[in-house]
Amino acid sequence: MIIYFDAPSGIAGDMLVSSLIDAGVDFEYIKSNIALLGLDVEIDLKEKMVNGIKAKNFVVNVLQHHHDDHAHHHHHHHHRTFKDIKKLLQESKLPEAVKDLSIRIFEKIAKAEATVHGMDIEEIAFHEVGADDSIVDIVAFSLCIEYLKPQEVLFSPLSDGRGFTKSMHGIIPVPAPAVLEIARQNGIPIATVDIDTELITPTGIGIAAAISNGFVNMPRMQIEKIGYGSGTKDLPIPNIVRAIIGKKKLNLSSKYFEIFANIDDMTGEDLSLALEKIMQAGALDVYFTPIYMKKGRPAYKLGVIAKSESFEDVVDAVFRWTSTIGVRYVELRRIEMERKQENIKEVPLRLKISSYKDIKRLKLEFEDIKKLTK
Repeated sequence: MIIYFDAPSGIAGDMLVSSLIDAGVDFEYIKSNIALLGLDVEIDLKEKMVNGIKAKNFVVNVLQHHHDDHAHHHHHHHHRTFKDIKKLLQESKLPEAVKDLSIRIFEKIAKAEATVHGMDIEEIAFHEVGADDSIVDIVAFSLCIEYLKPQEVLFSPLSDGRGFTKSMHGIIPVPAPAVLEIARQNGIPIATVDIDTELITPTGIGIAAAISNGFVNMPRMQIEKIGYGSGTKDLPIPNIVRAIIGKKKLNLSSKYFEIFANIDDMTGEDLSLALEKIMQAGALDVYFTPIYMKKGRPAYKLGVIAKSESFEDVVDAVFRWTSTIGVRYVELRRIEMERKQENIKEVPLRLKISSYKDIKRLKLEFEDIKKLTK
């Protein structure tokens, strides 16, 4: 399964989460796991219409408690450092894969913030991000990934706005320095568009940096689910992220293919079973050629001829039934003789007639000849 995030108006943590919940991640699963963090937060899922499109909106409410003044005062000014957040996550009862991905995302952001502020990464204090709502966004996103377990996650090319935005440190330019730094450190291509606001948040691009396999146009895919997640701002363009989930399809222009794999560690019995299974998967022909590989090892080169419609099933069978970890393939052009079949009267003997231009071939069906000799 592949997830493609179409992000025409930028990305933020909550938008990515909303789009995946809309595409089918169970909200209760997220709720119960977020509770394991023991934070003073409530999460909620709202519906929002964006230019007539029904989208979901993932909302994190940070609860304010009325302690005595001193404690209340302290509560406001305590910012978690990257070290604190790591500790909070590691000590939680969250699934290991979720802890790992969440910490990886935080680390992407912390590394960039440390560079921007000229500080040590462990001591970097998360203001906007250390705020509980960002911890929830990042963990919720990691939970979505754990729930869906995609093989590949791709994003559309990213663009930010321009102008200025408020931060804990005062007014800063857009793209925010942390966003630019995450893009630089992780080799993420980025552009700006003429919209006077921040479109990419550090959390959003931090998530992309940790999980994206590329920032590209949508590959050819068989779409299974689509989720719409909305942002909080009203923009001149629809403020949504679309999670498009499905299977990647190869764009096969040719009709026939030959597929190869070199195999030096299978027995004759296993190879003959593989041949049978690959034929069953739709191959037109399967054959083995004896070869010598490096270190003088005797081996077999597997060759398979397949049509484009059965190409993926055949490749699947090669991986499933042989020990190879990679296959090569080439497009084939074929020239075929025209064929027709006629029955010989009296005795049911089939005669195969093949022709090409003025060349003709006749061949009796051997199976029928065998029957005659009984």
